[in-house]
Amino acid sequence: MTIKDVARHSGVSIKTVSNVINGTGSMRDSTRKRVQASIRELGYMVNVSARSLKTGATKLLGLGIFDFSQPFAPYLADKVIDISRKHGYGTVISTYGSDGSGLPVIMDEITQLSADGWLLFSDQPLKNEGIILDQPYPIVLAGDYNSYDRVDWVTMPNTRAIRYVTGRLLDMGCRHIAVFGAPEKPKTRNEYMCATEGLQELRIRGYIEAFEERGLSVDWQMLLPKDWMEGVSGVQAVTQMLSRGIRPDAIICLTDAMALGALHGLQNEGIRIPEDVQVVGFDDVPESSYSTPSLTTIDPCLNDYVEHAIDMLIERINGYKGKPRTFVTDFRLVERDSTLAFPTEKHTVAVTATNQADAA
Repeated sequence: MTIKDVARHSGVSIKTVSNVINGTGSMRDSTRKRVQASIRELGYMVNVSARSLKTGATKLLGLGIFDFSQPFAPYLADKVIDISRKHGYGTVISTYGSDGSGLPVIMDEITQLSADGWLLFSDQPLKNEGIILDQPYPIVLAGDYNSYDRVDWVTMPNTRAIRYVTGRLLDMGCRHIAVFGAPEKPKTRNEYMCATEGLQELRIRGYIEAFEERGLSVDWQMLLPKDWMEGVSGVQAVTQMLSRGIRPDAIICLTDAMALGALHGLQNEGIRIPEDVQVVGFDDVPESSYSTPSLTTIDPCLNDYVEHAIDMLIERINGYKGKPRTFVTDFRLVERDSTLAFPTEKHTVAVTATNQADAA
């Protein structure tokens, strides 16, 4: 079945069919739907290899990300697929393990997957000032680690978001606030306060700032270390916390995956949530709505995160040569049943950052 057959069946020109397939051109909605119906009825499929040979483009975007062992990865992948499709692109995905191997493992594989450009999510610092990002195809970096101004970068308001939620807990009277997900290798206050990258470092920096803004001291025993932030890590952190005799008013988990594990671990120990301890996560993955109790969490506006990443990537594919750009999302606190009611605020604290210096 060819594009000519689709044009004949739907009563339009070959050019119109091409525009429908590529998501380009202007036409009546009824015409677009008629062509799409013909494509489905005839079983027409785009020959990606032939199109690539003819145009030099595959209309595919690549996503490089850690494996799907925790809920954030498939949540992000779904967003990338949906938003890419709206732009007329398909998506190919290459994953690296959550064993610390990182992006370098998949960089050779990427060249064989024929995407027009790649959105790469890094879960660890890039070595040699990110030289791995110097590639002959467009790249946008996502995540909490520096792009060294080599490529466009999308990231989250890590410090601001945790500073905000920690401050809200302190303002409602909590004084013993634990953090699940601190680095396994202990860091000093100055190391946290000077951090410019890293999920753990930037988020704990926000925690410290909230205490110090209120003239309070941080109890460093409240930072429970876990480098792998999966559900089982949350359960393990609960066991570690109780074995140390730590009884917090609230727990801030640096990811929702850890928070969901923590909810399970706390309830297994007979600890009531939120009556005995309040729990907050970070990511607002879909599972957080359906846990028992439902999880209060920070929503880092992932849709906006992915939309900006895809927009920048397509601009690069289409020839944009400007300096590397950075986009930092907003955030909002989603209050659910794992916390008591927060005091009502009369002002908005989430402000969009637009440059790399504000990424924290």
